[in-house]
Amino acid sequence: MIINPIRHLRRRKRLQSEAEEEAAYLRRRFGAEAHDAALEKLQRADLTSWGRQVVAEAARRLEQS
Repeated sequence: MIINPIRHLRRRKRLQSEAEEEAAYLRRRFGAEAHDAALEKLQRADLTSWGRQVVAEAARRLEQS
């Protein structure tokens, strides 16, 4: 399998962007409980693998702030 570095960078950039949007949404909706809401959202069975990556990255960002 050949790994395309440009495709990988674009995907990573898109993941970062969507995670920032998700974190901002969770902050607006839940305030101080945003990190807990993200962890709860990670437990949902209907998340796609991409959605799980986005929410996990958002939870990591919320944990740091």
